[in-house]
Amino acid sequence: MKEKLFKKLLFLSVFILSISMYSQNITGTISDSNGPLPGVNVIVKGTSNGSVTDFDGKYSLTNVGSDAVLVFSYVGYETLEVTVGGKSIIDAVLVEDTSILNEVVVVGYGKTSRRLVTGAISSVKSEDIIKTPVTSAEQALQGQAPGVTIINGGSPGTAPQVQIRGLGTFGNSQPLYVVDGIVSGGINEINPNDIESIDVLKDASTAAIYGSRASNGVVIITTKRGKSGKTKVTFDSYFATQSVPKTLDLLDSSQFREYAEGTFGLPARYTSDEASTRLNTDWQDEVFQTAFTHNTNLGVSGGSDSAVFNISAGYIDQEGIIINTGFKRSSLRANSEFKLGEKFKIGETLAIADSHMKNEEENGDRTLVEHMIKSLPYTPVYNADNLGGFGGAVPTTDSNADPENPVRLQTISNNTTDITKILGSIYASYEILNGLEYKFQYGFERTSLSTNIHRPSFNEGANFRTAAELDQKANLFNSDTYTSSLTYSTVFNEVHNLDLLAVVEKFETTARNNQSKASNPLTDAVPVILGGAEVVNQFFEYGLISYIGRVNYNYDNKYLLSASLRRDGSSRFGKGNKWANFPAVSLGWVLSEEDFLKDSNSISNLKLRGSWGVTGNDGSVEYAFQSGVISTYSYVDLGNATGASTFGLSNPDLKWEEATMTNIGLDAGFLNNALTVSFEYYNNDIEDVIVPIPNVASEGLGEGFTQRNGASTNTKGFEFNVGYNHNKGGDFSWSANLNLGTSKNKAVSLNDQLPFVESSTFEGQKLSRITAGESLFYFYGLQTDGLFQQGDDTSAQPNAAAGDIRFIDQNGDGVINSADNVKIGNPFPELTYGLNLSANYKNFDATLFFSGVSGNDIYNTTLYDLEGMTRLFNAGTAVLNRWTPTNTNTTIPKFATHSDNVVSSDRYIEDGSYAKLRNLTVGYSLSESTLSSLANGAITKFRIYATGQNLFTITDYSGYDPEIGGSATVNPDQQSPAAGVGIDRGVYPQPRSFILGVQLAF
Repeated sequence: MKEKLFKKLLFLSVFILSISMYSQNITGTISDSNGPLPGVNVIVKGTSNGSVTDFDGKYSLTNVGSDAVLVFSYVGYETLEVTVGGKSIIDAVLVEDTSILNEVVVVGYGKTSRRLVTGAISSVKSEDIIKTPVTSAEQALQGQAPGVTIINGGSPGTAPQVQIRGLGTFGNSQPLYVVDGIVSGGINEINPNDIESIDVLKDASTAAIYGSRASNGVVIITTKRGKSGKTKVTFDSYFATQSVPKTLDLLDSSQFREYAEGTFGLPARYTSDEASTRLNTDWQDEVFQTAFTHNTNLGVSGGSDSAVFNISAGYIDQEGIIINTGFKRSSLRANSEFKLGEKFKIGETLAIADSHMKNEEENGDRTLVEHMIKSLPYTPVYNADNLGGFGGAVPTTDSNADPENPVRLQTISNNTTDITKILGSIYASYEILNGLEYKFQYGFERTSLSTNIHRPSFNEGANFRTAAELDQKANLFNSDTYTSSLTYSTVFNEVHNLDLLAVVEKFETTARNNQSKASNPLTDAVPVILGGAEVVNQFFEYGLISYIGRVNYNYDNKYLLSASLRRDGSSRFGKGNKWANFPAVSLGWVLSEEDFLKDSNSISNLKLRGSWGVTGNDGSVEYAFQSGVISTYSYVDLGNATGASTFGLSNPDLKWEEATMTNIGLDAGFLNNALTVSFEYYNNDIEDVIVPIPNVASEGLGEGFTQRNGASTNTKGFEFNVGYNHNKGGDFSWSANLNLGTSKNKAVSLNDQLPFVESSTFEGQKLSRITAGESLFYFYGLQTDGLFQQGDDTSAQPNAAAGDIRFIDQNGDGVINSADNVKIGNPFPELTYGLNLSANYKNFDATLFFSGVSGNDIYNTTLYDLEGMTRLFNAGTAVLNRWTPTNTNTTIPKFATHSDNVVSSDRYIEDGSYAKLRNLTVGYSLSESTLSSLANGAITKFRIYATGQNLFTITDYSGYDPEIGGSATVNPDQQSPAAGVGIDRGVYPQPRSFILGVQLAF
């Protein structure tokens, strides 16, 4: 019995010993070149035994065989396999994967690798941003992402307009901006030098995670973070000169005399003071100037295994090419993160920006450029005998011409805007279990915007001001975001990859707008409102509560699935419509991972993907579901007595605009991804578009419109991107990238009470409209058919004679009137494109960047001033070629006393297509060997560069600049900025720039 027991104990001891010999515990630390890496997946190959590194990059595994293989994987790094070989401590250093497939892409509430993306995302990295000196984050996107249209304004500090995949709504078309996880009202105050990456979410599978605010797309900005290791200091600075690339052909004094004699007759000045008419003022030369810009940025970053930081400061001072315009911005950013123990992490982001703009003036429903065009060439700029010291037209001697002296208009007044923005967040995360993490983030935005306008008294003749005018606006915008999220990431059986996300979020915002207007008859010297002001105060509140869930799954990085659901509740809608659900799903198939392609020598990557989902847009309509009361309504039947009235009609049925988006994409890579191609097709159907329904005047309402759902639109198009990177070692490398995007929109249906929507007025005429079946905000007017000649039948146009414009009788009733108006143009391009070329030879680098649009039209209202001949203002030289009985072979109509020749028509429509050389840069960097000998190796980078921007534009457009965005100024009835796109009212031209800069790192 004892012998048997001894044998059993001996067998058990040998078994336990064998287990201990062939199965063991493994610990280690995973890092990269900058220090420990948290969140690295560690798995025993061929099993479900795995772990995830903690905040210090440490991991531990149990029951690992001595001959097992450990697999280390992390987004953006090459996967590493290590054989255990009996070791109990295995440390590893991961190497960043430079392949585009493993590029880290930021998505809503997380990040992923480009390889696993199943939706439509375009990305721009910091290395691409610094190649082109820009003053705003929006400009950094121009031409870099297919389907993203950026329309720059030439005025310094003006935020460019951004449209993602065209226009699908009548109102707010601005994308949602998210900065370091915090929703922001805009990104114009962000220093481009602080940006690590910009990711544009274009389809529902990526954008629906933001639900009710994502129908116009989402732009996610991630700012730079510190890395553990040696403290790094960066410095870059550039100096630029800027000038207007093109001027118009305006009449000089002698040409003006010829023109006046043949049309209105010479003004009385030619007989009363003929000598003064010999003055020849070049108003364009007086208004435009050579401007200078200086931009400097300084950054410090670094840290240790337990704390990292990045601090940066920037300053830009940009003069405008129009006198007395300019932009200054000071910015400061501090990002930091701290690890407290093995599982707890806290951090913060903070950005402060202060900007000051000198604005372009306008007056009398005329832009500064319009006044400049109209100004008489013999009028002096200055006249010491006039109040204010400026010259101008005199009614009695200058045929009642009343253009305002543009130099006086722009310089005598003080028109400035000051913006202070603070955007920041604090966050904390705790790793509950391996792969399971809870995170709380509080984000805030505080924006103060003040516009101060002081216009002193003056008298220049036809125009005068007897008392100083003051207009002061103060706007305060505050928002707070509270986000609680739970994420779980795991890998099981080595091939099943699962990521789960659950979020609860609350967003609150308040806005207060104050405006005071008054005149000061006592003095011009004190720009202060003393009393008797017209005061307007507004206050708005908005709240949003959201519940979010998302599942990402892939099988062996081959079959991909992503599904999300967001439920939003908004304060902007009535009781029955406050809540809405926004689902999305996408699938991907990586064909290049299949056995039939896996070993292909030519195809490196081939992925087919598709997505469907619903996003929303609340239209930024405040309190439209209920009606308020105003006390300033004018009752006509009571002798215009002022009293109280309902402010519009309530609409408790008002609800979200909903966009159903479908996207199909194909990604391909060839020759080890040296050649990459991507293709997208999208179709967006937007229902319940919010439209303004006119109220009946007899209802006595204080508001002219009631907001209602009742329209639907469709936007669809294609996107294409092809890139080639030739880098085979040696001294020379080059790359090229071409992106194309098409977009076509139309109004599918309108509210039954609204057969059309009109917008954008000029000289009392509506220029654009929306009707079912047509593109949004198309140009509307008469079609021309040349000029009448002697003997032609003019019966359809009773005022017409030889030399007048002939219009087409669309309905055949024998009369030309508003019933013959038709679609005459489309302001939105059919195609947008960008071409980036770069090359490196030894220490030299060069980049070339083109962008452009095609298929759009421009309504050029400046032709009204240049060729309209409505009053005796100055004009363009084209009027010298107007029709006369001896000059019939021309397109310029004759001088006429009736106004038929200047009605809204395709006379003002021009092709808006263009191709611009946006950027040409040549740089030189000192070699590492040279740098090591300077300052004992303290300088790690020294690069100088020269850049030219907007060097030339290929276009048939006759105006200053074919890149024309919408503006709500000089046009109060415009539906939205998008409604004014393509209407040239005297656009501020974009400058041509020459830049010299230096970049250093220590």
